[in-house]
Amino acid sequence: MTESSKPKNTPTQTDVVIVGGGMVGATVALGLAQAGFDVTLLERRAPSLEWSDDAPYQTRVSALTRASENILKRLNAWAGIERRRCHAFTDMHVWESVSDAEVHFDARDVQEPNLGYVVENNVIQAALWEQIPDYPNLHLIVGQTPTDLILENDQAWLILDNGVRLQARLVVGADGALSKTRDMAGIAVQEHDYQQCAVVGCVKTELSNQDTCWQRYQAEGPFAYLAMDNNMSSIAWYLPVEQMQWALSLSDDAFAAAIAEASGHKLGEVVEVGERSAFPLVRRHAEQYVKPHFVLVGDAAHTVHPQAGQGVNLGLLDAAALVEVLTEAKQANPEHWDRFAVLRRYERWRRGDNVIVQRSMEGFDWLFKQDQGLKNQFRQWVLPLADQAKPLKRWLMSQALNGREVLPALAK
Repeated sequence: MTESSKPKNTPTQTDVVIVGGGMVGATVALGLAQAGFDVTLLERRAPSLEWSDDAPYQTRVSALTRASENILKRLNAWAGIERRRCHAFTDMHVWESVSDAEVHFDARDVQEPNLGYVVENNVIQAALWEQIPDYPNLHLIVGQTPTDLILENDQAWLILDNGVRLQARLVVGADGALSKTRDMAGIAVQEHDYQQCAVVGCVKTELSNQDTCWQRYQAEGPFAYLAMDNNMSSIAWYLPVEQMQWALSLSDDAFAAAIAEASGHKLGEVVEVGERSAFPLVRRHAEQYVKPHFVLVGDAAHTVHPQAGQGVNLGLLDAAALVEVLTEAKQANPEHWDRFAVLRRYERWRRGDNVIVQRSMEGFDWLFKQDQGLKNQFRQWVLPLADQAKPLKRWLMSQALNGREVLPALAK
């Protein structure tokens, strides 16, 4: 693992510079380094790699699919996740508050050991960063931020706030939903404000979660328990955005009571609450994923309503697809792997799938926004029907677990 100590204004040359060392950026870095590219990873703050089994549960978690699990295994990061903390869930119950209608998904119906894993985001990132020292062609710059991006005909320049100029054949923007590199590249974003927020955290309940994720739709938005260890669950509570500060300001006892009510007391009373946080929900989609010598991945390219937990999974598929496209192009012609036509292959591969997921989540949001009318009747009719339609349920589980499109090699 090497960190930049170059004198000010001294150019540094590399194949690929990745801005953002979160889960998706670190995945791109390791995948490209594994494929033989010379890679520089830029991250403002390095994650802690220390771990204690007594560490408090973090507020932000991801529900990883089998495709994401495979990506992390191929990058040798899965063992680090298992060594820290993760939890497999085998079932999912989805129901609504105005009727008894529900759908139950069971991993046994698709001959799978589980439907995925709930993992804290910091655990995933740390497990990826542990692999960085294994690659002498992967270099770290920690503590610096980009101030300018110059895209020329045959190269890109990234200027850092300490004056260092990084010269690369490709810059990857993996710096999140409010991406600075996206702005510097002049890529516009389409936005839709859901007027909702997500309140997240970890709680202990009176009853076991039964290795099950429970999602209840109610008038203000869905509430979900994501199974963690035995009686511990991560929560995702969706509320009108004007209630965000109210939810954060509640005492622990009042918050526990509100959660139990939002869940319909499915797991009994909430007996312990941990740290909580909240964030507004906005759908974003970059109008372009690529420009000459520049590409976006993950939240920098797209954000999606998190109710189905697909955000990180989409980002990891972006990373795996980009690695595959660049690797195949380099094998075919080592001089031309960074051509715009090559980057467009990645964009065509991933953009359509990301749009489908975005719109699907908005469709669910529209359907379950309760009103006194035909939608209530439709849900009460269609949920039991869907629960009985085993071929449909098996197809839905397979799509959610393994992906909808042709998978990148890293995800298989």
